[in-house]
Amino acid sequence: MDLFKGIRKVEPYLDYTWMRHKVILSNIANADTPNYRTLDLEMRKKTETIPLKTTHPKHIKPADTTRFRLVEIRRRLVGNDRNNVSIEEEMAKLVQNRIAYEVYMRMVSGSVEKLNNVIRGGRR
Repeated sequence: MDLFKGIRKVEPYLDYTWMRHKVILSNIANADTPNYRTLDLEMRKKTETIPLKTTHPKHIKPADTTRFRLVEIRRRLVGNDRNNVSIEEEMAKLVQNRIAYEVYMRMVSGSVEKLNNVIRGGRR
């Protein structure tokens, strides 16, 4: 029985929102940098995998297939300095990302609280 199954399912999303936060902040910091191109983080799951069968406990377990990829955002609106960062769009992405991170953290906190409740025997 895996007690931390719920937490492990949310973990890649927490990592994604944390790394995406850094990328968005980098875009905002470089809003006045000439020739800077807006970047974003993309979460990609590998769907085409060969199912592996482990017949012995010492076999190597399949690796996690979740990957993150940094992509350049192409926008038609480019300033005189050839910079395509839109502060308004980046701030909106930052707020959206923060809310997603808080939701994932609440899910993890709820799982930990349930485990604590079981350990205490239901007493508060």
